[in-house]
Amino acid sequence: MLEIKKTAIAFDEKELIRLEGIIIDEDEAEALKFLKRAVYNKIAKGQQDRLKSHLDTWGDPVEGFKRRNDP
Repeated sequence: MLEIKKTAIAFDEKELIRLEGIIIDEDEAEALKFLKRAVYNKIAKGQQDRLKSHLDTWGDPVEGFKRRNDP
């Protein structure tokens, strides 16, 4: 799952040419493939193995502490 935050990605020349072709052809199926490969996968790869703070958790940290420390 991706972290929800502002992210920048870069496209190489080949990807920009492919994007231009998709726009000109109005190819919806190819556009979805491009989004998955050139956008989503790049963002996911950039976020992979990134160090995270113990404060970057879901839920209430107080309740988690109570559950871990109740006898």
